[in-house]
Amino acid sequence: MPLTAFSVSRQQELDVDQLLQLFADQYQRPKLRRSEPIPEIWKQVIHADVECPACFAKGAEIVRATSSKVTGEAIKQAYFRFPGGHHAFCDFAALPPGEAPEGLVQFSSTARDGLSRAVRDLVCRGIQLGLLDQARIRSMREWFHQKKLSAVFQVTLDPQVFHWVAAVQAAAWPVRYQPRWLTVNHELMGVPGFQMKTAMEVMLARRHESLLAYLSERAVMLRPLVSRIEKLLNANSCKLVFDPTNLKAQYDVTQELARFISTHYDPVHRALGRGYFDVKASKPLMAFTALLLFLSNWDLNKAASLFAQVASYRGTVDQNLGNVMGLNPFHDYDAWAALKALQEIPIQEFDGYDLDHRAKEWMSEAAAALASGQSF
Repeated sequence: MPLTAFSVSRQQELDVDQLLQLFADQYQRPKLRRSEPIPEIWKQVIHADVECPACFAKGAEIVRATSSKVTGEAIKQAYFRFPGGHHAFCDFAALPPGEAPEGLVQFSSTARDGLSRAVRDLVCRGIQLGLLDQARIRSMREWFHQKKLSAVFQVTLDPQVFHWVAAVQAAAWPVRYQPRWLTVNHELMGVPGFQMKTAMEVMLARRHESLLAYLSERAVMLRPLVSRIEKLLNANSCKLVFDPTNLKAQYDVTQELARFISTHYDPVHRALGRGYFDVKASKPLMAFTALLLFLSNWDLNKAASLFAQVASYRGTVDQNLGNVMGLNPFHDYDAWAALKALQEIPIQEFDGYDLDHRAKEWMSEAAAALASGQSF
């Protein structure tokens, strides 16, 4: 259940307190006390006007914040509830009240890390200049929601198959650093210091050469994604999910512009504090960059020009303008794209593999081959 929602009539993203204060101002009355019920007419307007920030469902209700009767401290934040339900692909559908989807970014004034503050300042500048506004930010979320509805696939990957492929790639990966001419044989294994591990890696890479080539051609490197893909598999087995590869072109240009900004815009460069751009650690920047590109019809040069106008503004900036909900539509892109690629591996690549005894199988085959003087 979202902490903020979008008021269509006001064209604003608002939390519960902000919305109730606007009603109080409109009806020229004091702010509602925490124990005071929400007037019925307010409830009717909220039900018809306020929508989910991710799937745009209407029929909103307000759940007020609760406090401890003993200490007076807040126990639960106020949030918006949608009794009619969210869309099946809505990021809020499976979340507990008050928890935000990982792909959404709150450009909040309470942001603590340097990158979030630097990006929030850019958002405020853009709104101050009239180049950005909450309605256009909402339009981007709506565009993404429609993309999610138009491109789906079913998660059918066997977790054991996933772990087997990841193990094959991880075990065979070091072979790329071995001489291509290397042929491991019984005589070579007799060299003092030559390791059995090297022989196994070479054997495994040659045995599964076409599988490894398939992964390489699709730029699938599983080692850093194993835990995330495993989590996605456990949560989505047999479900229809969004196919992220439908956004590959947009993902590529968003990374390009984000890298450019992280290199050439000093506040972001300082905040990142590293010599390289990391998509996973740069969610606010990816959300802001994707917004610039969305407003520029995904044209890199136009988006770079829009960024330059925002970044070079030297006038007064109202930092309260940044209280909006952004979106990083590429959250978990690499993990989802890898999962989909694994599901599309030709079935012949799995002929004869033994999931339960693969480690023993590799060891015994290598030992038997070497014992017989075989080369591989």
